Amino acid sequence: MSNERRLLIVTYHFGNDGPPGGLRWFGITKYLVRLGWNVVVVTGTEPSAGESATGVRVEYCPRLWTLWDGVQLVRRRALGPPRRPSPSDAPLTAPVDVREESPVARSPERRGLLWALGRELSVWLAFPDYSRGWVVRAALHTRSLVRRFRPQAVVSSGPPHTAHLAAGLATVGSRVRWLVDLRDPWSGPWPPTWRRHRIVGSRTFDALSRRLEGLAFRRADGVIANSPQLLQALVARYPAVHFACVPNGVDSESLPPPARDPYPGLGIAYTGMLYTGRDLGPVVRALRIFLERHPEAARAGSKLRVAGQAEALHARAFSDAVTAAGMESHVEMLGVVPRTRALRVVSRSRLAVVLAQQQELQIPAKLYESVAMGVPTLVVAPAGSASAVEGKRLGAVVWSAYGGTVDARGLSALCRSPMR
Repeated sequence: MSNERRLLIVTYHFGNDGPPGGLRWFGITKYLVRLGWNVVVVTGTEPSAGESATGVRVEYCPRLWTLWDGVQLVRRRALGPPRRPSPSDAPLTAPVDVREESPVARSPERRGLLWALGRELSVWLAFPDYSRGWVVRAALHTRSLVRRFRPQAVVSSGPPHTAHLAAGLATVGSRVRWLVDLRDPWSGPWPPTWRRHRIVGSRTFDALSRRLEGLAFRRADGVIANSPQLLQALVARYPAVHFACVPNGVDSESLPPPARDPYPGLGIAYTGMLYTGRDLGPVVRALRIFLERHPEAARAGSKLRVAGQAEALHARAFSDAVTAAGMESHVEMLGVVPRTRALRVVSRSRLAVVLAQQQELQIPAKLYESVAMGVPTLVVAPAGSASAVEGKRLGAVVWSAYGGTVDARGLSALCRSPMR
């Protein structure tokens, strides 16, 4: 028992067919088990039947109801269902975290004192994120496991970043090493446009999240970032903290084989969430230009297929862009689909699109999947951003984004390869 390597993971998301955040440690732990590690995962995601086959022991801790859940229930009964899910109602099939709305500028009349007070109150109710009903239960369960399982290390992974709070509480007074794994920034730094966001841009979130982040980082034995750009930003903020970079990747065993039935014409796939600065409008306009220049591709059935959750504002903006371009017959909305089906959509397509506008420090997990499947991949991201640098390194085509847009004519030039 003394020579056995034991690892305890604390992460709200975990699994192969849920939010992308659950894929990182699902893949890592799968291969650690093959190398002889004994791994236990504390998660708020109910495990599926196939996940036990990896050899990882999954400890499911469901979240409890909170005051915010009660507020949302009263709201639904009084006003009907909201236009989009709140964080506490958010389906676990989408990578939802504290950034629950688009940082779109709001009208001046909503910038008054009452709106500002309501904004700060909603942040207090929702702080620190939608898994707040999970943190105490997860902390108690993890603390019990630390005593019984005696791991060499505990790793907490977020978002949601309450996983770090749970792990921090669980390891108080223990000699076990605790590592914080950041799949996305916790308290920033955020691009300027994020300051208009209802949650991230609030004074309450800015003050409290930075304090929690600082406490966690200084008490942990180390912090892991998943991109060099995020690593550099954190080192500048916390020079005394030990940091390391462990980038994302892809588990090739989870990918489908090459498709034998590709989509007709030019098939373009976007499988991911539409939120923050992610804008598919330029892709729609580029496809329109391409089809105007190549009417035979339109007759062949060329389409843009979109799978994944979209925030209300982004869904409306995308619908408007499709209507304005007259592309209704060449765009197919698939909605939220299982990961296996989303991968199948990509494998049958001629081009995969990865959006990372206004996300300078993050790298969408979809980038690794499409490249690994051998599907030509277009990354729309700011020049010098984490996604742009990684996309070039992996052999994807990168188009720099300026103000959330790209040159539609340039994008259409990428699609001039012969039809299948």
